Amino acid sequence: MFTPIICGACSSGRYQPTGAHLYVCTECGHALTDADFVLDPDEFLVCHDGTMHTRPASVAGLFEVRPTHAVQSAYVHATLLRALRRQTVFTDDDQVSTATRLTSDDHLPERGPWYLTLDELRTLAAALRWRLESADTVDPRHEAIAQAVYAADEQARQPH
Repeated sequence: MFTPIICGACSSGRYQPTGAHLYVCTECGHALTDADFVLDPDEFLVCHDGTMHTRPASVAGLFEVRPTHAVQSAYVHATLLRALRRQTVFTDDDQVSTATRLTSDDHLPERGPWYLTLDELRTLAAALRWRLESADTVDPRHEAIAQAVYAADEQARQPH
């Protein structure tokens, strides 16, 4: 599903994002920009588990959420942590373990996009609904990421 991009200079390292459109090999430090990656027309460049990969344009069982502001990743992480502390937001142990994994892994990089399984998507949607319903005021950037998660969740519910 995800194919790691191996460094062309040292043939062993993988590329990590280090800034806007800049990626550096974890082994030798070789740097590339977005334009330097050669992708097939049906592939996307994605950050998965902290390193760069290619991904086919469509993968069954994965849903894409695209953050529009850097603060959205931190907001979603904080929301998940608050929901875990609350202990009444998630309906079962699977959601609790999914939320815990999402807060500890590099699943939600600042730059996005995020590729989520159905369980991850529904866990995020539950946490965001709880947080927004309990908020007195809502930052438009936070509302935007919630709407993106809700839209992906709605898409996931549609018959294929």
